[in-house]
Amino acid sequence: MNRTLQNFSVAVLTCAFLSGCASNSDRTATQSNFVTTPPSDAQIENSVTQQVSMMLEAFTPIAGQALPNKSVLDAYAFRDYEPIWVEKKQLNPAIYKLVNTLESARSHGLNPVHYHLETIKEYLSLKSATSQQLAELDVITTIALASFAHDLSIGRYEPQLIDPNWRLDAPSKDWQNLLFLDSPSDMVNYLPTLAPRQPDYQVLQNWLVFYQETAQKEGDIRVTPGIPLRIGDEGPRVAQLRARLVQLGDIRFSTRKTNEDLFDQPLKDALIRFQRRHQLDMDGAAGPQTIKSLNVSLETRAKQIAYNLERWRWLPSQIEDNRIWVDLTNYQADIHLNGQTENMKVVIGKPDRKTNVFYGKMTYMVANPTWRVPMRIARENLLPKIQQDPEYLAKNNYKVFSSWSIGAKQLNPSHIDWKKIEPENLRYRFEQQADEENALGAYKFMFPNKFDIYLHDTPAKHLFNRSERAYSSGCVRLEKPDSLANLLVSNSPRRQQQLQEARNSGQTKVISLEEPLPVYLVYFTVVPNANGMPEFRKDIYDRDSLMEEAMGYSPFPVDSSL
Repeated sequence: MNRTLQNFSVAVLTCAFLSGCASNSDRTATQSNFVTTPPSDAQIENSVTQQVSMMLEAFTPIAGQALPNKSVLDAYAFRDYEPIWVEKKQLNPAIYKLVNTLESARSHGLNPVHYHLETIKEYLSLKSATSQQLAELDVITTIALASFAHDLSIGRYEPQLIDPNWRLDAPSKDWQNLLFLDSPSDMVNYLPTLAPRQPDYQVLQNWLVFYQETAQKEGDIRVTPGIPLRIGDEGPRVAQLRARLVQLGDIRFSTRKTNEDLFDQPLKDALIRFQRRHQLDMDGAAGPQTIKSLNVSLETRAKQIAYNLERWRWLPSQIEDNRIWVDLTNYQADIHLNGQTENMKVVIGKPDRKTNVFYGKMTYMVANPTWRVPMRIARENLLPKIQQDPEYLAKNNYKVFSSWSIGAKQLNPSHIDWKKIEPENLRYRFEQQADEENALGAYKFMFPNKFDIYLHDTPAKHLFNRSERAYSSGCVRLEKPDSLANLLVSNSPRRQQQLQEARNSGQTKVISLEEPLPVYLVYFTVVPNANGMPEFRKDIYDRDSLMEEAMGYSPFPVDSSL
């Protein structure tokens, strides 16, 4: 065995079995019980140089995230491999503050085990340390710092590896700057600034801590299933309902004496608040669905919040003031433009034709658009209708072309034997001309993307009356497209004139925007409502289960880890 491999083995074995070097009573990381033997500065520095490459490989971050380790290597190289946490043979006190910070990682929905916390504490519990152990501690601590900074800033997980339909990821390298600050204290103090600064993130973080602590201290108060509970009912199940709503924050504590067993009007009001923030029928009665939702465990709710904190970390640190924000789980678009705000309902993709989560820039809109039918919709939706009714294309103002190539020949649909065509063999291109029954309605708003998704009008206005609106083939239908069109041209008289001419003529007209407008298609299953309470939404695309699979890591004893 060569010397490098031998040293590597020593490093791994030292970290794996370090618990044998300390008694259980020594495992708490405190500055006072760490007494070093006096190796020279040169010995420590040489040991750091030797350990960096070996330790980086030995402690590759869980889930295969190599990026933080590359930054660690750069940080040590920048310092000529001098130790970061060891000064004059003593540990910098900032290491203990870092330990406390890592212990609180769960308040962000992150798991301290990913940051080698117990391993660091094992080193810190040693009564004395050799130069190699000091070097190992220095490097593993820096790895932990870098990994936590990375995860807190831009998320621990790669969204596309969790969900291929999730393409909203805004990686930033700002977190790497932390590793090049002057001192360990500066590094640790800089950590909190890396978390998303959006108010929703901070509110959800507070609720995560609330659910975690309540689960630990109180446990779940359950409502016994049974016949629906309504105003005027009495009994122990009513008392359970009241206690659960108090526990969840829907009822505030009051000094006024209350008959806990009586279903009174204040209890009904509180139950309606609960139903509203869980997307339930707001009838003020505790029926089967409401009781089922009430009995979802605090631990499960905490996990749901953690999934959404991670989703916030995938967003850019700065979100533009002018933007279109399409909230898929709320079926709503919020337009912020030039100091004006417009909100409208939307219809999104069906569960089997999910609307992608991504970011784009709107550059133009089309008034009175034609609709080029995507191949999948042509095969799955349009062809069966044509086979059932040969006049369907003519009735709905479609043109047929021989292929998808430029300059393809227009065909007479009555000369085609549609019943002999299998869906997988369909090669024709279909275009629906502009009119009142066009599937795109009077407008489409374009932010070019590889998914061929855009915002558009629709003749199916009745769908906006439904509470759940996942009916499209992937694109987003707007309740008030006229309002959006007006907002987009509000600062340009020339474009206002173009829009009005298109409306008057009914002719297809492309109108470019003065400035590209950011468009976010986002997906959150927990958001704060207007009162700051957590709103738990239906996971219409079953994306939380994918998050659970990726993030559902259970801690294991340190002596069975690395």
